[in-house]
Amino acid sequence: MRNSLRVALIGLIALVAVGWFFANSKAPTANPSIQTPVQDAKSVTLVVDFGKASGKPVQSFDLQNVKSNATGWDLFALANLNVQGTQQFPAGFVCRIEGWPTETSQDCADTPAYSEGHWAYYVTSIQLGGGWLLSGQGAATHIPDCAAYEGWAWVAAGQESVAPRFDVQPRGCK
Repeated sequence: MRNSLRVALIGLIALVAVGWFFANSKAPTANPSIQTPVQDAKSVTLVVDFGKASGKPVQSFDLQNVKSNATGWDLFALANLNVQGTQQFPAGFVCRIEGWPTETSQDCADTPAYSEGHWAYYVTSIQLGGGWLLSGQGAATHIPDCAAYEGWAWVAAGQESVAPRFDVQPRGCK
């Protein structure tokens, strides 16, 4: 009885290994010359709303040829924007964009309290309707969809978060 159990166990292990091999191997193509190339770039619009009290206009940046794995944080560099994180999270929590808020009102030593004001991160998703959504994920890990909008809105101390003052338009991926 033990030998038949061993044989069955070895057969089961072999079956799992063969299944794993086929599941992780690429299917052969009939004619590789007619395959369409995988596009490694997309378009994304970055929007920065400094808030009415700042006196700064809302800025938008139509970014083309954005790498498919670029994060929301990467978009700042692509738009040539100066972004500063906190000392606690230097590349993960936005403290200041283009000098706003000023250093006298926010030291960026740690994550700002709501009483100090903060940046709110908004995204769009075609699957979820295309309008502004308050992101549940940080910009350092969020990968925007092609033709998406990524928005930052300054929320002054004691105020509610409001989406960037910029109308998103449905559009196709370019």
